[in-house]
Amino acid sequence: MRKFKAILLSSLAAIAVQPLVFIAFFGIQLVAAGDLSSLVDVARYSFFPAIFSVPFVLFVGAPATLALTHYGKLGWWPLALIGSIAAAAPAALSGPGGSPGYSSGGNWHGKHVDFVVNGEPTIYGWLSHLESICFFGLHGLVGATAFYFVWCRSMGPNNSFKPNPLRGSA
Repeated sequence: MRKFKAILLSSLAAIAVQPLVFIAFFGIQLVAAGDLSSLVDVARYSFFPAIFSVPFVLFVGAPATLALTHYGKLGWWPLALIGSIAAAAPAALSGPGGSPGYSSGGNWHGKHVDFVVNGEPTIYGWLSHLESICFFGLHGLVGATAFYFVWCRSMGPNNSFKPNPLRGSA
């Protein structure tokens, strides 16, 4: 029952932190650009990362934590690495290109550029793709970190029934 409670609380923490990462990532960019009016839109869409993270937390994070605990290897670093890779892998598997004849462009940090020209990605397309991979990896890293620290707190020693020693003893 203790592990179930720890998994539940840790999962909720890993999911709840996702909107904060989303708001911080895009909010910093908007504040730097001086566009405070769009912060409301960012906040409005911030629940999507939480919804998207649920299967990753439940089907990757919780089993990985139990497996690492079973083998005595649970630590922040292994769990953070697993979280980052699990979150970044789907983005990494889809390349920035498209079908022949497909072209796209967009805003690259304040500059209009072409991302794909006639189905072939440009350097900006690859950089944008790499940025997306890192963004999803950041979500996994922060989620795994929140999961780990809540797990450790939940599974830590329970001193609630131990009496406090008298002053001056021991």
